[in-house]
Amino acid sequence: MAFAPPELWLTLFPPLPPELQAAIHIENEWNTVNETKTSDGGSTSYYRLPERATELNDLIEHKSMSFALGNIFKACYRFGEKDGASRIYDLNKIIYFAERLRALEQKKLENTQK
Repeated sequence: MAFAPPELWLTLFPPLPPELQAAIHIENEWNTVNETKTSDGGSTSYYRLPERATELNDLIEHKSMSFALGNIFKACYRFGEKDGASRIYDLNKIIYFAERLRALEQKKLENTQK
C-alpha cells in the first residue's frame, strides 16, 4: 500500500490550531497503548477505570478494543436488559463475535509460527 508524501498531507490537511493540538495530545495520553501487566494478586492496574470515563465507549476506546471485542463487552454489560433483545440474543451475539475473534487470533498465531 502506497502512502501519500508528507508534503501532500500538509496541503490536504493543514496544521490544527494550537488549542486543538493540545486537546489531541491530552486524548492520546489518555488512550495509552495496552501492555501486558503482571497481576499482583490484588487490585491490578488493568482493572482501574480511566479518570474521564463516563460511558462504555470511553472504556472501549481506552482499551483500544476492536469492533468485535467492543460488541462483546457491551453485550456482557447490558446482558438481558436491552429492549427487544433477550438474554439468548445477547449470548448469541457474544458467541458470534467471540468466534470471529478466536479465528483472527488463531490466524495471527499461525502466521507467527511460520
